Formats: sequence, structure tokens, C-alpha cells
Amino acid sequence: MKKKALLLVLALVMVFIVSSSVLAADKPIVWVGQSCFPTSLPVGQYFVTWAKNVNAMSNGMLTIEVHSEGEIVPGPAIFESVRDGVLDCGQNTPAWQKGQYPAGDLFYTLPAGVTETNDLLVWMYGNEGHALEQEMYGDALTVFPLGLTPPESGIWTTRPVKTLEDIKGLKVRSAGLSMELWEKLGASVVLLPGGEVVPSLRRGVIDAAEFAFPSMDVGLGLHEVCKYLMGPPIHMGSNIFQLLINNDKYNALPEYLKEIVKKAAVAATLEDYAKQWNDSIAAFDKIKAAGVEINKLSREDQLKALEISYQILDEKSKEDPMFKKVWESQKKFLDSYQGFYNLTKFDK
Repeated sequence: MKKKALLLVLALVMVFIVSSSVLAADKPIVWVGQSCFPTSLPVGQYFVTWAKNVNAMSNGMLTIEVHSEGEIVPGPAIFESVRDGVLDCGQNTPAWQKGQYPAGDLFYTLPAGVTETNDLLVWMYGNEGHALEQEMYGDALTVFPLGLTPPESGIWTTRPVKTLEDIKGLKVRSAGLSMELWEKLGASVVLLPGGEVVPSLRRGVIDAAEFAFPSMDVGLGLHEVCKYLMGPPIHMGSNIFQLLINNDKYNALPEYLKEIVKKAAVAATLEDYAKQWNDSIAAFDKIKAAGVEINKLSREDQLKALEISYQILDEKSKEDPMFKKVWESQKKFLDSYQGFYNLTKFDK
């Protein structure tokens, strides 16, 4: 009898352990996250859409508590806050880690058309891009691409700019590799977050700015303070932002939730890319209706900017091994990409 009683007790203990494990596994997980941008603006919407996708795809098993830029930490502090566990996850731009991770600048589209939006998309998702981005950060945190933007508008100015020569002497708000390009073209450069761009233009702290794509620029009110817009966007074609996740939080997820986190970011990127393209078409009409004078650099000036951009890329490759590794990957990809791409491209 004692043996049977002992076996019964052990069976009950095992049932309790298994039941507890199941309940623990079924307990919803909540992450606290913040964007480096205001979530009311288009660039911050990628993070909101990703969070909604995660909740829907996981059937509520993983919920993201979304915060806008500055609600918990300043926008430029997202990287350190996710790495150190102040935040569980966040939307980031590598522009804020320019000094610490120089190669981060390469994960935008490059200046002067070196890479274009489609190049960046294919290299990032179908080639070495994402793997190299994770390698760049090492084991500091987990990174996924999040947020491919439509093509950027160009440079907004408070005085006429029609040639590269006109850029000399401008005080320009910029970010990424284009900071070096503007400097080589004779401008002085300031890195400012989005909320400070329009006030700085009003006060004359800067007299030119590049920021993003038309719907974003209109949202900031750039068309209200700048009378001139010059294209094409020689500073960069578009952006892919980042989803950063604290390693401990990510590694603690079951495999199916890890896959949802990743796939939800891909879905959010493509969903909002299409939406913001359409929004930018309408915004560009609004820019023209506001009486903004729109100019375009000559082909000769575009090629000159392209030549300078290649010089910058080669110079920076000599300064940082990771920068060189990423740039070499992009060059190799572009060489292989162009043959088929040129065959399929219509000459219009």
C-alpha cells in the first residue's frame, strides 16, 4: 500500500509540474519599447505597425507596449537603453551611433545614387546585409531591419540652390554619410533630431535641411519655412531603420515567437513602405501647391556628387575594418546585380 501511495504522490507531483510549465508557457509576455521618432510621424509608424503585427500574429502571447520618442528616453539613447535593458526593444536609426559604429551609415542607401532603394532592399533581405548588420553590433543586442522609406525629397533651402556650387556656405541639417558629402561640397553640417529642424530653420540656425520623404517633410512643415527644394536626393535615396531587441529578452522567447518578431518586422516594413509611397505622392502635390520652387541638379553635377561619394566610401574604408567589409559586400553585390537589372530596365 505504501508503495502505491508513493507512486500516486509522485504522479500527482508530475502532473502539477507539467501543468505549471504549461501555464507558464501560456502566460502572455509584455515588452516595453520606444521609437527614436515620434510615433505620430510616418517614420515612427513602422514601430507601431510592427507592434500591432506581433500582437496579432502571436494571438496576444507577445504584446509590445509602444512609446513615442522621448517618453522614456531621448531618441538618440535607444541603442544604449535596449542594450542595457532599460527598454526591451526599440526602433533606431544608426545615425545616432555614427561615432561608435561607422559602418552603420552603409545601411542607408548611399549618397548620390551609389545604391538605390531596390538595391538596398535586395542586399539587406536577400544577400549579406542583415547578417553584416548583426555582425557589426556583435553580441551587444539583436537587430532586424525595420522601416524602408520611400525615396527622400532632396534638400530644402531658404535660398535658391540649383547647382553644387550653390551649396558652398550653406548651414545644412543632415545625417549619415551625406554629412561628409555636404562638407566636401563646401557646406557646414549640423545633426539635429526631427523636432528641432523647423525651429532651427525659422531662427536661421540652419538655412538648409534634408530629412526624409515628402509626406514626412510635409508633416514636419518644411514646405512652410523653405521656399526651395532641390533634387535628386544626393544625400541618400531612402532609409532602412532598425528594430533593436535586448538579447536577454529575445533569447528567452520560444522559437515560434522569435520567428514572429522577425516576420512581423518584414511585414511592417513592406506594408508601410507602400502606404507612405502613396502618401508621399499626395504630399508632393501639396508641396507644389504651396509654391515651393523645385529644381533638379544637372546630370553633370549628379555625376560629380557620385564621384565624391565614391571617394568618401574608399577613404572611410581605410579607417574602419567593419566599414570596409560592408562596403566591399555592397560593391560585390552591385557588380552582380547590374547585369540582369540593366537587361530588364526599359530605356524611357
